[in-house]
Amino acid sequence: MKKGDKIVGIVLLFIVVIAVGVVSIYKTSIKGSENIAVIKREGKVIKTIDLSKIVKPEDFTFKTSNGHFNTISVKHNSISIKDADCPHKECVKSGWISKPGEMIVCLPFKLIININGQSNNSIDAGTF
Repeated sequence: MKKGDKIVGIVLLFIVVIAVGVVSIYKTSIKGSENIAVIKREGKVIKTIDLSKIVKPEDFTFKTSNGHFNTISVKHNSISIKDADCPHKECVKSGWISKPGEMIVCLPFKLIININGQSNNSIDAGTF
């Protein structure tokens, strides 16, 4: 290995370390922003929850007009569908969501949960 190769390697390593530091600082500053969970059924907002203000885990159930249900769980900065009586339970299998732009959908009962807030990407994570 020549002396010039070592210098180039050290410069590249220095650039990578600086880039990783800048990215981690940026992600830390974004993480502090509020995350608002918006729960909609048939396109109408039925509940809005500020996930950053949840202190104690909580469950609540939404029932449809024909007796079906979705049980939703919230904890600090996260939300999920805990149980539902839909056929395939894909909404339950979605697990916990916590980042802006993520969503859970229960198609049989026309329920959508999405998280609004500042996103790390340039795609707008607005409501539908």
